[in-house]
Amino acid sequence: MFGYTGKLLCADLTGSKIKETKTPEKLARAFLGGRGLGAALLYKELEPNVNPLSPDNVLILMTGPATGTPLPACPRWEATTKSPLTNMYLCCSVGGFFGAELRFAGYDGIIVRGKAASPTWLSILDGKAELHDAGELWGLTTEETEVAIRKELKDKRARVASIGQAGENLVRFANIQTDSRSIGRGGAGAVMGSKQLKAIAARGHGGIEVADEEGLMMLMRELIAEMKRNQAVQEFSKFGTTQFIDPVNEGGLFPTRNFQAGVFEGAGRINAETMREQLVKKDTACYACPIACGKYSVVAEGEYANTFVEGPEFETLWAFGAQCGVDRLDAIAAANMWCDRYGMDTISTGNVIGFAMECFERDLLSKRDVNDLELKFGNHKVLVELIRKIAFRESIGNLLAEGVRNAARKIGRGSEAFAMHVKGLELPAYDPRGAWGMGLSYATACRGGCHLKAWTLSAEVFAPKYDRFSTEGKAKLVFEKQNIRAAMDSLGVCIIGGRAIGVEEMVRVLAVTTGWNLNVKGLLKVGERIYNLERLLAVRDGISRQDDTLPPRLLSETLPSGPAKGIKLGKKEFNRMLDEYYGIRGWDVEGRPRREKLEEFELPKLLEG
Repeated sequence: MFGYTGKLLCADLTGSKIKETKTPEKLARAFLGGRGLGAALLYKELEPNVNPLSPDNVLILMTGPATGTPLPACPRWEATTKSPLTNMYLCCSVGGFFGAELRFAGYDGIIVRGKAASPTWLSILDGKAELHDAGELWGLTTEETEVAIRKELKDKRARVASIGQAGENLVRFANIQTDSRSIGRGGAGAVMGSKQLKAIAARGHGGIEVADEEGLMMLMRELIAEMKRNQAVQEFSKFGTTQFIDPVNEGGLFPTRNFQAGVFEGAGRINAETMREQLVKKDTACYACPIACGKYSVVAEGEYANTFVEGPEFETLWAFGAQCGVDRLDAIAAANMWCDRYGMDTISTGNVIGFAMECFERDLLSKRDVNDLELKFGNHKVLVELIRKIAFRESIGNLLAEGVRNAARKIGRGSEAFAMHVKGLELPAYDPRGAWGMGLSYATACRGGCHLKAWTLSAEVFAPKYDRFSTEGKAKLVFEKQNIRAAMDSLGVCIIGGRAIGVEEMVRVLAVTTGWNLNVKGLLKVGERIYNLERLLAVRDGISRQDDTLPPRLLSETLPSGPAKGIKLGKKEFNRMLDEYYGIRGWDVEGRPRREKLEEFELPKLLEG
C-alpha cells in the first residue's frame, strides 16, 4: 500500500495489551484515511448506544496518505470517537507534527479501547509501543506533561498528544493538546480522561514509501511556488486566521454578547493588525508547511503578564472577545493560554461563558450561583477565573463544564432559547442570520454546530457568488463544500493550504502518494461516501430531522444593527433549504440516507462484518 505504513496500533487499556493489525486496504481505498477511514473503523468497532465516557467507547487517531510527506500544508490527522458533549459521532482535525511522527514510527493510526486501572501514558518509538505509569503526570497541565514525557524519553523531538486537568475532570468539551495545537471540539480530551490515558508520545525515524517519488517532489515544488504567489495564502502567513475579524464584523455577522448582535464595537481593538502589533513575536508552522499561519504571542506586562501562547486564532478572539463583550487582547490571550494548559476547547468555553453572562444579566443566575463573580458582558477579569473553575469543576464551573445545552436544561426558565448550539456543540464565530448558507451548514454538519465542514462565507461574503440573504443555491453549495472537505480531511490536507491545493491538486496528491488514479468526480464521490457514512453514525445515535435545526434565537429574532439589520432567517426559509439539501443528498424527509444511496456507495458491503 503506497502512501500508507500498512499498520495500525491497537491498545486495549483494560487488559494492558498492545497489538498491531493491518491497515485495511479495502476501507482505505473507499475512505482514503484520516477522517474517512477513522469513521469507517468507528462504525465497525463501536456498538450503538454506548456511553461516551464508558470504557466501551473507542478513540481512533488516524493519519491520511499525505500526512508526513514533504507536500506542503499536508500535516493533518484526525481524532474520531463518540462525543461526551453531543452524545454522537465526533471527528476532529489537527495539524502540528504528531501525525507525521506517528507515521515515521511505523503506524497509520491508533485504536484505543477500554480503561486503564490507573493513570497511563503510551509511547510509540520506531515501531515499539509501551504503556507507562502516569501517576506522577496526573494533575499536570498539557505543557507540563509534554515537558515531563520528553525528559523521560530523553528526546526533545518526541511529539506528545496529552490532556490537562479538564480532560481528567471529564469536562465535556475538554480537548487533546499537541504541538500547541488543539484537537478542540466535542470533548475528545474527556474520552481520554475517562480511559485514564494521560498522553500518547510518538517518535520515529522511518519513512513513507510513496507511489511516485519524482512526481511527489515535482508537485511539492509547484505547490510551494503557488503558495508564494497566492495572495490569499500570503495573508495567512502574515496574519493567520485573525484576518477575518474585520470583514466578518463589517459584514454584520460577528456574534456579539451571546449572539444578541452581529457587530462588535470593540473589534478594532482585537483585530489582526492590533494583535500583530501588540502581541505577536514570531510565526509558527506545522510539519513541512511554508505558510506559517500560527502566531506565537506574548503579554509582557500588566495584569496578564507572563502570558505565552500560540494564538489567539480568530475563533478564540471571538469566543473570549465579542461573545463575552471583551475588547482586551491581553485578557483574551491569557484565557487562550489557560484553556490550552488545562486542555479545553476555546470555542465552547467562550460560548458557555457568554451564555452564563446573559443568564446573569437576566437574573437567571444569582451572585450566589456564580460565587460573587461580576458575571457581566465586558468584564474581562472573570475570564481566567471562570476557566479555572470549569477545568476543575468548582461551583459554577461544574455546571458550565457540562456544555451550554446541558447547562440550559438545568437552569431552565427560557434559557434554552439562547443556548447557542446545534446538537450540543456550541456555535462558532459566524451568525447565520448574516449568511444563510452558514445556517444550513451548522444544522447539517456531521458533528454538530461546526463551521469547518462547509464554510460558505467564501461564496456568500468574501467573494460573493450568492445572495447571502437568500436560500437560492445554498443547499447545493453546502453539499459540495461538505464533500470536498471530507476528502480533504481524509487525505491530510489543511484547509488553509486548500487555497492553493484545490480538488484537482488533491487528485494529484492521491496519485503520487498511493498510485490510485481517481479523477475529480471520483474524489468528490469519495467525499460524498464519507459524508453518508457519517450520517449513518449520527442516525445510529438517534439523530434525525428534528436535530438538524438552529437555536430559536437565530430563527425568530432579527439582528439590531449592521447589514443584516431587520432580516430574519425564519423557520419557513430554513426548512426550504433543508428539504432541498436532503433531496440532493438522497436522504428521506427525516434525514436518513435512502437504501439506494447507500448501495450506490457500496456502504452495506464495505461496513459488513
